[in-house]
Amino acid sequence: MKTTIKFVAASILLATASHAVANDYKTTIEYRHQYTDESKKHGDRVKVFLDTGKNIGFELDARYSNDDGAFDSMTMGGSELSAFYYDKLNDNTVYLLGSSVDFTDAGIVYVPYARLNYAFDNGFRIQGRYKWKLWDYGQTGVNGDSYHSKIQQFDTWLGYNTGKWDFQYEFNIWREMESNGQDLFDNGKTDYLHNFRLLYAYKAENGDLWRPFIEFGNVKVNNTTDERQNRYRVGIKYTW
Repeated sequence: MKTTIKFVAASILLATASHAVANDYKTTIEYRHQYTDESKKHGDRVKVFLDTGKNIGFELDARYSNDDGAFDSMTMGGSELSAFYYDKLNDNTVYLLGSSVDFTDAGIVYVPYARLNYAFDNGFRIQGRYKWKLWDYGQTGVNGDSYHSKIQQFDTWLGYNTGKWDFQYEFNIWREMESNGQDLFDNGKTDYLHNFRLLYAYKAENGDLWRPFIEFGNVKVNNTTDERQNRYRVGIKYTW
């Protein structure tokens, strides 16, 4: 329970710090809780997004795991800091170039990436992101020797917006590029996930934007079998 108090305090601190620059920055705070039905694991994430309005953005992501049920025995599973540059290619197309640093218990993971977003005039959109995940710490490979993991990942999104409602399907696939690397799924070097999101947008009279959402996903159970499980998420985004 002490961890829960620290979690809430940290979230309030993030919100307060972000509000201090609200006059100059577009700021979004997102909270999300998830549950996987086969492993019966709960997890939480808090993300802060800052848009400088000058084609540069920043994200701070903090992840927590709950081993003994929702909001109980919470432990921090990592935090990620990302910086990126974005610009328009035309009225419908935006590109992003960025890099993030993921701080885990074992060490640091470096994640350079590139993203392209295209919005159709009828409310549909399609987005793609390619990224590397480069571990700076040694791991034990399949033959017992040490290796440094290098994963290539491709993420795609297909979305549709109509009024206050937004629908989005996401598909991610990634592959371990090191021949000595540990298996990711079904004793193989490749893994993937599906995710569906339903989001509702409410704009307050003062211009603040509240966006609650629910997600349903399909992810692996473990690295050695082909078993899959459902992942449920509920969260909210607040932008001012």
